[in-house]
Amino acid sequence: LNGKKAGYRATLCRCGASKNKPYCDGSHHDAGFAASGEPPTATNTDMLAVRDGPVDVSPQTDGPLMVRGNLEIVSGTGRVVSRAQSARLCRCGHSSTKPLCDGTHARVGFRAL
Repeated sequence: LNGKKAGYRATLCRCGASKNKPYCDGSHHDAGFAASGEPPTATNTDMLAVRDGPVDVSPQTDGPLMVRGNLEIVSGTGRVVSRAQSARLCRCGHSSTKPLCDGTHARVGFRAL
């Protein structure tokens, strides 16, 4: 994340309330955040030719996380939503297509502090 090697796993904020964005700090409990249903399955769910390798996560200014690499995005229940080389992940908590960004951050005035 941000050019730093951090290992194999990171818990990223998607409610918008974390004081340690883009990482989750548990603020979703106090904010009353609830995942809103299951996202639809994208058309790109075929297995990736390569499933490992580096992943780059770049927070966009007051917007989503731009993620690049060999990605397998799963829902909260573990269902594969998408397999892709890049994705924009919601971090404002208001997207109707969570975990993916739908641009709602601009309408709600999301600010990543």
